[in-house]
Amino acid sequence: MEQLRYFLSVAAHRNFTEAAKAFYMTQPAITHQISALERELGVKLFLRTTRSVTLTRAGELFLEDAKRMLDLEERAQQRVRQAEQTENLSLKIGYLDSPCRHFLPQLMRDYRSRYPQVRLELVRGNAEDLQQGCAETDFDLAFSVLSDLQGLYQYHCRRLKADFYCLVCPPDHPCLDNTSIDCGRLATESFVCLSREGGSYMYKQFREICRDMGFIPRVTAEYPAMEDVLFAVQCSQALAILPYHIREYLHTDLVFLPLDSASPIIEVGVAWRRQSNNPAVSWLTDLIHHYLMERPELF
Repeated sequence: MEQLRYFLSVAAHRNFTEAAKAFYMTQPAITHQISALERELGVKLFLRTTRSVTLTRAGELFLEDAKRMLDLEERAQQRVRQAEQTENLSLKIGYLDSPCRHFLPQLMRDYRSRYPQVRLELVRGNAEDLQQGCAETDFDLAFSVLSDLQGLYQYHCRRLKADFYCLVCPPDHPCLDNTSIDCGRLATESFVCLSREGGSYMYKQFREICRDMGFIPRVTAEYPAMEDVLFAVQCSQALAILPYHIREYLHTDLVFLPLDSASPIIEVGVAWRRQSNNPAVSWLTDLIHHYLMERPELF
């Protein structure tokens, strides 16, 4: 690596004497190091005359590789120092399963690869659990419905994505006979939904959507978890109105019919503690920002 630094210095100065001065070395000493590097590579890196020093074609190609190798060495040193200085760091992350399942695993894998020294604790909870945990500052970060996170004064929050609602029904349901959703028929159907405890905001929006479509839903069951809602629909017990991304929640033959574009949307966000000296928090928020800028489709 030292030879690479000497090589870059000679390439920058186009002069062995000036390059030697930069390292407080004699000119013969740096010439010896460059000659040793050339012997190892089996090529000439410089054309030397009494008046000038220029890179050969091989030297020009090697110049970019040398820069990358030194950059890699610097990053490796930073990671090792960082790991030693922060080896006892941890993050406690609360998350709402249904809106986060499709992006959180990839985000966590990437974070783990960058910061293997951070111990991660992932805590799944319903909307009420996450609000309570954040109110008690139990979580370093939380992923949930944005409206549930915005009132937490101890946390910053940021919007990650918005999703629209759809009608979820079995593949053989009669409502699929028409090209458009028949609101009159829906008024006679049974529905299942998340309970207030499982998702208060989603529960409220479900009621608002039905009202805007001109009917009061006949709700036969309320469940604390999204898995239960979807399972009831799979068993042809009822229909449901859920965010469209739920289609990625599990492998199923259920049909997801988008509702009118005027229907409400549901926003998903992330919250992180305002008063925190834990650098692992800012590392994760920086990674989230990177994804929002470079790969927004992840969310």
